[in-house]
Amino acid sequence: MSDRHGIRPPRPGEMRNSLAAKLVRVVDRARQLDARVGNRPYRVFLVWTKFTGEERGEGTEAVVCRQEILPVPVVSDLTSVALSPFGAGIVPLGSVRVTEISAGYSLGFLTGKVVPGKEDQVPQPYDFFYEVVEDDRHDCCDSPQVRPRYRLMATPFLDAPNQQWKIMLERTSGETGNDGKPLNTPVVVPTSPWDTRQIQQPPEDD
Repeated sequence: MSDRHGIRPPRPGEMRNSLAAKLVRVVDRARQLDARVGNRPYRVFLVWTKFTGEERGEGTEAVVCRQEILPVPVVSDLTSVALSPFGAGIVPLGSVRVTEISAGYSLGFLTGKVVPGKEDQVPQPYDFFYEVVEDDRHDCCDSPQVRPRYRLMATPFLDAPNQQWKIMLERTSGETGNDGKPLNTPVVVPTSPWDTRQIQQPPEDD
């Protein structure tokens, strides 16, 4: 329903044919050229995994689907991810900003609500996370042995004037191997030495 000035809300489906929507492919091609030059060294993947148990985290984890974000987006400074020591080892902490994600993707895809070609909704015992990995320009004997995992920190933002999604990712544990398979390493729970300290029983009197 329009007012006297002829202003009305968009009709259902109208924005799919808007100028901004039509420019998505043009902008994506330009960004892919920048990636081919080598200016975007970090690849970003969306990964869905499933556990053999009844709930997430129970049993063995296996990859159900892995989808790369294309064209390659822009990953901000990874030095914001700190390696914090604790009793049983090192825990990665921090966040990463990813921009220039194609506006052609849907919110449901970026939030892991939809497994491409699998399910309309992600049921238990599925899990969802992001992987941010360097491309193969440094592939050699000292290449990393794991693919770091990240999770969404906030709802993705569609920056329509700039033809992009913006997301914030938080570093998590539970890395994936270079072969793309979960390491399925058991979680080590840090314990205090006082928890395992045993008091020796005094010797019995003869």
